[in-house]
Amino acid sequence: MNRYSLYFAFIVLAFAADHAIAQSTSDRAGSWDFGIMAMDQSSETLLGQEGSSLDIAGRLGWGITALYNINDHFAAGLDFGWNRPNYTATRVLDDPSGPNSVSSKLDMFSYEFKGVFHLIDGPITPFVEASAGWTNMDSNIPDGPPTSGCWWDPWWGYICDGFYSTYSKTRFSYGGALGLRVDTGNGIGIKASYGVKEIDTSNATEGASFEVWRLELLWQF
Repeated sequence: MNRYSLYFAFIVLAFAADHAIAQSTSDRAGSWDFGIMAMDQSSETLLGQEGSSLDIAGRLGWGITALYNINDHFAAGLDFGWNRPNYTATRVLDDPSGPNSVSSKLDMFSYEFKGVFHLIDGPITPFVEASAGWTNMDSNIPDGPPTSGCWWDPWWGYICDGFYSTYSKTRFSYGGALGLRVDTGNGIGIKASYGVKEIDTSNATEGASFEVWRLELLWQF
């Protein structure tokens, strides 16, 4: 995460914490949290078979979260995240020309179940969380010739267009994080965290591992 994003996160948390200090207890128990989040994901290099590799650049992504607070300490729910980093894939061809490279953007969409434990039942609390689910990765590279078709549209009339199928996979993903939560007392919560996201791969020598900084804005109801 760049330094300006970190400064912003700490300033926001400082103002929220100052407002929340006056509260002695939290009212999270039995409530729902709905939030939006910014996620700064690190770069990663994957080594494949016969010298092939994949270099994924770091990128800021976005997501939404929905959690139910079972009590003041435990919460469970779902996260949905999206990121579109640049990448360079090095392919090793069968012919004598050797390896070549291709660059594009990787669409990453995650949907994961998450459990959170708040260490303190008050409005300012450190927390730990764990998540598990699936991440779909679309290379945006066609895996064959386009498919063409024509149809009548009620608005645009008669249309003909072509469609490309791309190389994509859905893999099991999981992770964990440590962070700080501040409830401001007016139905708004702020969370900042650092964690690791792991994505299983089938042909790389090891799974993809990303560091992830998150800043979340929550609405409690």
